[in-house]
Amino acid sequence: MSSTEKRPHSIALNTAQRPNSSMTGDWEISLVLSTRWEMPLRAHFTYQADDPYAAQLDFYLNARHSVRWTFARELLTTGTVRPAGHADVRVWPTDDGTQVRLCLESRQGKALFEIPLIPLSEWLERTYQLVPPGQEHRHLRLDKRLEHLLKETPYSSGTADLDRVDRPYEQADDATRNPRRR
Repeated sequence: MSSTEKRPHSIALNTAQRPNSSMTGDWEISLVLSTRWEMPLRAHFTYQADDPYAAQLDFYLNARHSVRWTFARELLTTGTVRPAGHADVRVWPTDDGTQVRLCLESRQGKALFEIPLIPLSEWLERTYQLVPPGQEHRHLRLDKRLEHLLKETPYSSGTADLDRVDRPYEQADDATRNPRRR
């Protein structure tokens, strides 16, 4: 693979024109199987301005199935220069500084990946051009998220009868206050 194929392919969008602007990057990463064996995988990185703290990584085990992990953009950024993270996501630079290691852990197992530093750094830089550090809160669109959450509640239609909404805590209180007489 030539070095140009390892570069991410991405397009920066103006957030004023499209509120759901995103930045993507596609390049090859390696699944480290042992000290001697690595398996190349296609990876797709996504950053969305309306979810400004998160970065997503989809890697493809075959042409039809991908696995998605979502983690903090700042974690990836920090991991390019020093170890970062704990528990299920850890990131750190290799000794020679050409790769970034990403360890993902779940109940199903553990996987170690090596990501080329240059395309990852370039992609991260473009995400910071889209949403600068310290400005993430301006892109959260909390009003839209709150509206979406409220649509899922019994109170959202505006016609909910508050007296008919199940309140198990009140039923328990009534049962203790008014014990049945035999």
